[in-house]
Amino acid sequence: MIDLRLKKIFIEIIKIEGLSGREKNVAKYISNFLKKLNLNPIEDKSYLKTKSNTGNIICKVGNGGDYVLCSHMDTARSTQGVKPIIKKDRIMSDGRTVLGVDNRAGISVLLYLVEKIIKEKASYKDFTLVFTTCEETTLGGSRSLELSKRIKRGYIFDSYQAPGKYINSSFGAAGFSINIWGKAAHSGIEPEKGIDALQIAVKALSKIKTGRLKDDTTINFGKIEGGTATNVVPDKIFLNGEVRSNTMEKVEKHISTISQKFEEATKSLNGKMEFKWEWDFKPYRVSSNSQIILEIINAITNANLEPIESISKGGSDANTFNEKGIQSINLGIGAQNPHSNDEFILLDDLQNTLNIAYELVRKK
Repeated sequence: MIDLRLKKIFIEIIKIEGLSGREKNVAKYISNFLKKLNLNPIEDKSYLKTKSNTGNIICKVGNGGDYVLCSHMDTARSTQGVKPIIKKDRIMSDGRTVLGVDNRAGISVLLYLVEKIIKEKASYKDFTLVFTTCEETTLGGSRSLELSKRIKRGYIFDSYQAPGKYINSSFGAAGFSINIWGKAAHSGIEPEKGIDALQIAVKALSKIKTGRLKDDTTINFGKIEGGTATNVVPDKIFLNGEVRSNTMEKVEKHISTISQKFEEATKSLNGKMEFKWEWDFKPYRVSSNSQIILEIINAITNANLEPIESISKGGSDANTFNEKGIQSINLGIGAQNPHSNDEFILLDDLQNTLNIAYELVRKK
């Protein structure tokens, strides 16, 4: 049976528009909520880097402890005009918008958790709350986040998987862009005087396998554009894409191969090229005998659920936290069909997520 107060908070917050980079109203809701509990939330200056209209919200509970509980404030698609439909076992939208479960479910759980332990005067281990911006687009909020050096662990409430599952290993992804320059010429009168940039790109692409290479690697060219007119040999082609894998070495190896194949094709056809790449997020793997895993298993078990470790091929703030040296795990919150108009959450999953969060902070 779900706590009615938790359901009320969730319904309130999904109605607040908060696309990536436009999370200010969500941040206001969170800050006001926490201030009513006599806490002191602060907004950091991450907006200077992310260009969001707000910073991350950080709030110490007690003295802040040595770990964080985190959810992101942005949604990938607009929730404006959302009409939640509450059924016996779930909450869903009317099908015209997303519901915003990702990640308003995580926010609702963390806010109610704090309200619950303060009002009930429960005994808890001090901790820090973090609500980030721009997770859906760039992980920019967590990338620009600065926390106390006391913080050693992070529990990220964001995975679409069911409560009880936790992400102890995640892929990393690197994005790349390629500019190819050829030479324009009239395609009917004197095509021989041109250098076909598209031909260079096709020659390189023919040497590169894309899609799923193995269970642990994918390569995708997501955007290709160029050319000026049907009667002009294309003198410039732009491509960008990504490589994902479970280790940094594999990602970097494939990035190097892609760069090499384009360089070879460019030289063979007398063109020019520019290749750039950077990490979108780096992979992580947390040892099964680490303190954070043992604490998660204990919390999930005490919440009467079965702990199940899982691998994610997508990124989250957990990737950023681990890269910063804060050992972190992404926890299942049960956001089903995320980012679609069919998105929903089971009431039991919302309640079970709260129960896990409560067990993580409860002082035994």
